[in-house]
Amino acid sequence: MRKFVTYLVMTKILVFAILLLIPVSDAIGGAKKVQESLLGRQSVGERSSRIAAITGEVLARSEVRENLRVLCDEIGGRVSGTDEGKKAREFAERLFHRYGLANVHQEPFEMPGWERGPFLCEVTAPRRFVMHAVALANTPSTPPDGVEAEVIDVGHGNPVELDRLGDAVRGKFALAVAGAMPGGRWMHRYEVMAAVAEHGAAGLLYQTTHPGNLPMTGMCWKDGLSPIPGVGVSKEDGEWIQRSLHADQRIRVRIQMTNLTGTVTSANVVGEIPGRGSDFILVGAHLDAWDLGQGAVDNGTGTVVIVEAARALSRLDVQPEATIRFVLFMGEESGLCGSRAYVRTHERELSCYRAMINCDMEGTPLGVRVMGHEEANQFFADLITEMDAFDLTSGVSHRAGVYGDHLPFLLEGVPVISPISRPEDDSWRYYHTTADTYDKVTYFKQLNLDAAFVAMLALELASTPGRVMEQLDEDGVKELISKNNIEEVIRYWGSDSE
Repeated sequence: MRKFVTYLVMTKILVFAILLLIPVSDAIGGAKKVQESLLGRQSVGERSSRIAAITGEVLARSEVRENLRVLCDEIGGRVSGTDEGKKAREFAERLFHRYGLANVHQEPFEMPGWERGPFLCEVTAPRRFVMHAVALANTPSTPPDGVEAEVIDVGHGNPVELDRLGDAVRGKFALAVAGAMPGGRWMHRYEVMAAVAEHGAAGLLYQTTHPGNLPMTGMCWKDGLSPIPGVGVSKEDGEWIQRSLHADQRIRVRIQMTNLTGTVTSANVVGEIPGRGSDFILVGAHLDAWDLGQGAVDNGTGTVVIVEAARALSRLDVQPEATIRFVLFMGEESGLCGSRAYVRTHERELSCYRAMINCDMEGTPLGVRVMGHEEANQFFADLITEMDAFDLTSGVSHRAGVYGDHLPFLLEGVPVISPISRPEDDSWRYYHTTADTYDKVTYFKQLNLDAAFVAMLALELASTPGRVMEQLDEDGVKELISKNNIEEVIRYWGSDSE
């Protein structure tokens, strides 16, 4: 049924694009007359022509599939500071050059580096077996003989749950299940690590909720190494521990690991569609990925979407009012290092940014999240109406998010938006695991639509004579944080101590 619906949507879009491409065929060849029409007064007809031109270009000549194959099969996991990370940056830079973007370059920055080394996590009592587990990123090495301790079930690792347990947590490995306790909010593993460490735990066992003996990695500390060791454990092993503990058995686990740490140099990759004025639209996605798999879903999908959006806009030879700057960030997985470095480096020009569009784990486009900025409701509602063939059923959302490269921009008052999209076939559950591989991404038609949608968002925001959204001052940022009840999360993620 899903394939049938997708077929109908694609057919509708193709017919829509073909019919509307007729009057703007010169735009594809870069004819000056059509270019000026595209950038003039924002009439419905001109917007329809832009939608058709971009959609037709993406559907006819997309390189999404091949670019993702190279990222996954030829490069693989792209940890910042590693050879694979460097190869990914060079590949992206070559693409930007080949697609004809301007000002293509890399912007180096230093960040805390972390690479996993030899690892063992085993149950030692009441019987002995090796667990399905992996080191969490930014966890320190253990002593040569490892660390052994009893395990305690701390629920989801919420401070409320930990306070109930009191001193029982001290000196034990805290088993915490990803997710949210009843009535509580979802907590990132970094927040869970901070909470269990504060209660004196000897280490963190962070259990995934997805079956398949697929332990999940991911950073458990920002700006350096966590105070205690942390490992990701599979759903199956974690639930065995829970059942055993509830049967009054004492479970002991030993962790032994050696991880490589130190300061490393990475870089963000930049390319532009030049504008006529001094404003910018920044379109970003993180290029880095964890090493267990190939980083296909997270964030190969976001990477190839914005690269394809850049290719399509470059081929149409447009020159909007604002420059559209595409940035592939490194260091996102390690704590938003690349986007934080970018904001520091470009601090003086941030007042010229009309918007920052962030693409992370992309799929079927459903709508757009405009973080705050209700003054732009009509603009985005009209755009979604005009893109009726895309079936953007989620419309416009104003909920502000925290976990992603948009955060450093949001905290500086830059208007932040992102596509609301859905990775298909439950592929999102493989992220940060060994199974995050190329074969999990089967929804290339949907990614092509997403690339066209992102290109349209960027071009429409860049083409208006004035700004659609106004930047927030310090008080406005505080109000946005308060309105979205993310004060506690910002306490963990808002600082930049590099």
